[in-house]
Amino acid sequence: MRHRLFFDVTELAGFDKGTGIQRVTRALLQALRQRPPKDWKVVAVRGDGPSGRFVTATSLAEHQLTGHPESPDEIAIEPAAGDIFLSVDLAYNITPSLRKELVRFRSHGVGIYFVVYDLIPLLYPEWFEGTNAWFEGNDYLKLFNYWFECVSEEGDGLICISDSVRTDLQAWIRRYPLKRATPPELGYFHLGSDITESIPSTGLPNEAGEVLSRLKASTTFLMVGTLEPRKGHELALDAIEALWASGEDVSLVFVGRAGWKIDRLVGRIKNHPRLNSQLFWLDGISDEYLREVYMASSALLALSSAEGFGLPLVEAAHHRLPLIVRSIPVFREICANAATYFTGSSSSELNALLSQWIKERANGNVLYPDNMEVLSWPDSANQLMRAVGRMRGNENFWSV
Repeated sequence: MRHRLFFDVTELAGFDKGTGIQRVTRALLQALRQRPPKDWKVVAVRGDGPSGRFVTATSLAEHQLTGHPESPDEIAIEPAAGDIFLSVDLAYNITPSLRKELVRFRSHGVGIYFVVYDLIPLLYPEWFEGTNAWFEGNDYLKLFNYWFECVSEEGDGLICISDSVRTDLQAWIRRYPLKRATPPELGYFHLGSDITESIPSTGLPNEAGEVLSRLKASTTFLMVGTLEPRKGHELALDAIEALWASGEDVSLVFVGRAGWKIDRLVGRIKNHPRLNSQLFWLDGISDEYLREVYMASSALLALSSAEGFGLPLVEAAHHRLPLIVRSIPVFREICANAATYFTGSSSSELNALLSQWIKERANGNVLYPDNMEVLSWPDSANQLMRAVGRMRGNENFWSV
């Protein structure tokens, strides 16, 4: 009998915001569909709110894999023993009716597994309080708390995107015990690095050539990710402004959409006298353009106060871009000794580190991420399925 892997793409099917999580979802779907074991079929599914059922998302999957969208009827999923439901997408707006569907799936012998990207909304709720347009006017904390309750109570296994997140999850469950008698199995895997393997979005704006030329012509520090309070964008801008004041020819590039609680930062960027000359905000650019920006930059800045993995770290390393990162546990896990670590907290300390880095670069002493573990997306998918397999008692069940 051929078993099915139901691969959840609920958020991606609704609207691809071009976030890192959605890049992960696209890349893993592609990798798993390209080389499934002969006795398995990968089926993209999405949660349908009105019906409260999970339905096939064949149109989305075919469009991503072939570029030629089809419009077949979406069929409600009927579970069978031995099937697997794998939610890689962060479907934070899961509904009670869809949760009941997962309970029904489990009762029919379907294994239920969720990828957990981080517990940041639980650990640092102050960064997410309130409602905003990014979350369609919803209270994200309320949505995330219900999502976490659902996955932790209904999932057979939770696969984290780093060992650091798994450690956080273990600590959280110890502190706040679950209602269920037997807790879910916990595991982790690491993400891939090659944007070209992630079914990348394409397209370059008319000004891309000029922007890239300017980035290549100076020492360019790049930050990638949604603009939000924990990411350290204002800290970077403060430090870079001090470099400009001292006469350094440097550029700062932010790649990412405007998130929440950043009105002051957005105002600073839009009204900055160096905007589009030495300060660039590339909002909502394609994956193709992002890849070009990686190759045109001098170093990646990753200054998050908390993170689940740090996808830009491995994407930058894939392009042999030096890494300057905040010293937090997950960045130490991912980068090991292949990065320059920022251990301070102030803009003056960051300015001093960047000034020293610029001097060392001029002397040819830059640390490159040559010895850093960088996975392909097929390798990442294999790690993910081995983690699922260990939870099922056979880590090689997905072997091709």
